[in-house]
Amino acid sequence: MALFRFRTRNPERDLQTDKARFERLNDLLNEFRSEIEQEKAGLKGRYERIMADAAFSQQALEDERGDSAISQRIDGMTETMKRYAARLATLDEQLAFAAGLSKNVNEFTSMNSVENNELHAAVHASE
Repeated sequence: MALFRFRTRNPERDLQTDKARFERLNDLLNEFRSEIEQEKAGLKGRYERIMADAAFSQQALEDERGDSAISQRIDGMTETMKRYAARLATLDEQLAFAAGLSKNVNEFTSMNSVENNELHAAVHASE
């Protein structure tokens, strides 16, 4: 008769395991977003400084207080600003992606919450 005996996992233990797993996933996504935000803040500061420097250099060039070296410097700053702007756009895309993932995780966990699992178990037990 031992052939027909089997043990099932404790549903409460399963729910706790699932909860811990999704908490880790949310923590990881929060860390991911935080890293992106930190990079974005640093890059945005550098972008604003180089923009101001380029504006002053351009003004000096227009006021004929500069030479060809300033013109080359402005060209270099313009290229740097383009790279910074592209990177900022990429970081915004990454943030939007992470927000979408967080939304999916939250929707999934709320649809599969303890209450829903208990309801699901009760429905299947009555079948």
